[in-house]
Amino acid sequence: MGYGNILKSEEGQIMTQLSPGLSVRIKCTVQPGPFSEERLVSFDTITGPVTGFVREGNLVNRDNNHWLVQGTVIAVDRDVIEVRVEGSFFTTNGIATISKEMALAA
Repeated sequence: MGYGNILKSEEGQIMTQLSPGLSVRIKCTVQPGPFSEERLVSFDTITGPVTGFVREGNLVNRDNNHWLVQGTVIAVDRDVIEVRVEGSFFTTNGIATISKEMALAA
């Protein structure tokens, strides 16, 4: 959960200052994909949900159904961050603007 430009872990511990190039994890939902090494993911952005295919290696499964997708911070604004998520998405090229609360320290 984010607060200002401070990024926290899932446990709420302060981890690091948000800055471009920082790896983050974004809360998402995951379903099976068309190939064994790909998954269909969805995550919320400030303009609505983004859905697409991500390699299994870019996902973290916490507590059997609490999924996180890996992203890289591109830009930091007051209440939001712009991130790049590797994958093939239906409505974006992998760049999304999310609320800071959606990102966790990687």
